[in-house]
Amino acid sequence: MANILVVDDSESVRTTLRNILTAADHSIVEAVDGYDALEKLKEKDTFDLILLDVNMPEMNGMEFIKVQAEDEKYKQIPTVMCTTESHPKLILEAKKVGVVMAWLLKPFKEDKLKETIRRIVEKRS
Repeated sequence: MANILVVDDSESVRTTLRNILTAADHSIVEAVDGYDALEKLKEKDTFDLILLDVNMPEMNGMEFIKVQAEDEKYKQIPTVMCTTESHPKLILEAKKVGVVMAWLLKPFKEDKLKETIRRIVEKRS
């Protein structure tokens, strides 16, 4: 079981992720944008993984990972981008920041999501 921070401005996406991940015995905390995610990290910094959208109001996913990478406590948390964005330049830019471990395109396949999470969480153990 992993503690996962789900960051997406879409309530329907958060609900889908919550349903999939809680059924797989993961613990979920939800945030609606990057600023909200930072607040959730301050409240509970024991996350094993962050699932993050790119396009969000206020602080988007790209802005969030840059802040995350600069913080000693948060940069150790692997991040998986779950987004509709597929431009190779954007993916490369995100991976250069150093916290993004995987990039999943929406709509994602449930088995691919679970396998990606399993692989990353096992690697951290």
